[in-house]
Amino acid sequence: MKKNIYLLLITTFFIILYRFTSFSKITFGDSLGKILDIENNKFNMETYSITHFLYQNFTVLVYKILPFIDPIEIGRWVNIFCAAIVLAILFKTIEKIFKDQFTAILGTLAFGFSFTFWKNTVNVEVYTFSLMWIISYIYFSVCFFKEQKSKYLFYAGIILGISLFSHIQGILLLPSYVFLCFINYKITTDFKRSIFYIFIPILFLCCLYIYPILNQESIKNVLSSSTQTWVSDTYNKPIYAYLNDIAKAIFYLAYNFWFLNLLVFFLPFKTILNNNILLYLGIICIPVFSFSTIYAVSDNYVFFLNFNVCYIIILCFGIADFSSKNQLIKTLFLILVLAIPLYYLSAREIALMTTMGNNFNHENKYKGGLDYYMVPWLNNNKGLIEVYLNNEGEGKDIDWMFQSVEDFIELRSTKMSINEIEKL
Repeated sequence: MKKNIYLLLITTFFIILYRFTSFSKITFGDSLGKILDIENNKFNMETYSITHFLYQNFTVLVYKILPFIDPIEIGRWVNIFCAAIVLAILFKTIEKIFKDQFTAILGTLAFGFSFTFWKNTVNVEVYTFSLMWIISYIYFSVCFFKEQKSKYLFYAGIILGISLFSHIQGILLLPSYVFLCFINYKITTDFKRSIFYIFIPILFLCCLYIYPILNQESIKNVLSSSTQTWVSDTYNKPIYAYLNDIAKAIFYLAYNFWFLNLLVFFLPFKTILNNNILLYLGIICIPVFSFSTIYAVSDNYVFFLNFNVCYIIILCFGIADFSSKNQLIKTLFLILVLAIPLYYLSAREIALMTTMGNNFNHENKYKGGLDYYMVPWLNNNKGLIEVYLNNEGEGKDIDWMFQSVEDFIELRSTKMSINEIEKL
């Protein structure tokens, strides 16, 4: 128990933080759609990229077990508890790599405060739930590297396969799993068994196609969508658009990890080819970062989460090196990481001092202005339902969300007044 006291304190702290900074009113994006799925209280067997089979059915199952809890609260708490699990496994992963609790504490705190993770946790979305499976996959992979036991490779393959049922983005991690199997072959020289392990997540991927085949629906829906053009739009943009995407991706990186990004310049690049864990993390990062950067959706920042969790582990190589030098550096690092929420506030205030920032704040007032875009917390936020009922979002980029609002109002109007619904 004494050994895990820091882990317990950190996860408890973030559970409290995320609850107090969680949304006051249902916010924009897919949140209301996810809540509607819970409210309808029906399992969905579709294994499509936009249905998120595992997440949707898990939240519905929770509602069936606990029907006295409001679906909004189920969506909220599933996210918060999944975030706590993510941070706990991340802590254990870093600790296993570096055998140093301070590095684990600092890395976990930095990731817990990171903008994208915090923002998604205090919302109702699939990405925190999905990340729970990805960090589990990384943990078992690290166990495999450290202990060189094939059972951990087997566990990693199973977890990666399961993650595909949560979010299809997990397919981008398949190259990293092939690398694991290659390392297993180098260790055991058992070619047949290593090939067998490769097929574990591929078998799960094939299972995603059972539903559309049996129901004579488009198999395209498994990896993309037969009705949307996100993927095709991604590869049909002008050159300047890709340059803009790269600039945004670099900004996301800077805004999530602040001064810690400087640690990249102190990584052991000379020995990277001899460090299988660093190579493995890099093999995850490259396809995930590349696809997330150019993916043609307005909220592509959320797709960086799988990259971000690997990136913070990579940065921990720099943290471990610097913090081993003296106590003063350790104290300075800790203070700067704990101050991360202040960076968001400062960035917002600086933006408001500029003409461009003021104009942007005014133009997006219906969403809450710069508060919605520049700070991760969502308490006291503008709600999607109130925006719809007050006709504040007409002609804006949220028209596609209004069908969910109408469906939700229709469901809730049997037991609530319109004024009560507006406050949700």
